[in-house]
Amino acid sequence: MGLQWVYSRSTVALQWLYSGSTVALQWLYSGSTVALQWLYSGSTVALQWLYSGSTVALQWLYSGSTVALQWLYSGSTVGLERIKDE
Repeated sequence: MGLQWVYSRSTVALQWLYSGSTVALQWLYSGSTVALQWLYSGSTVALQWLYSGSTVALQWLYSGSTVALQWLYSGSTVGLERIKDE
């Protein structure tokens, strides 16, 4: 188990980990950027999220038999990718 906290001028960050079967969290705020990562590790769950200026991004993964999603918005561009594996 561990917790880290960082504050420096315009940056704030938090990191946390539990280790039984793994739990993780990372969070960052810096200027115009906000980011979040999350992981559970039993049979894997994951999430990544980012906001920076005019860009928003999301990644998602489940791992039982694999499910994945990627999504991006940047300015006027939108991207989406899906993966499902059985």
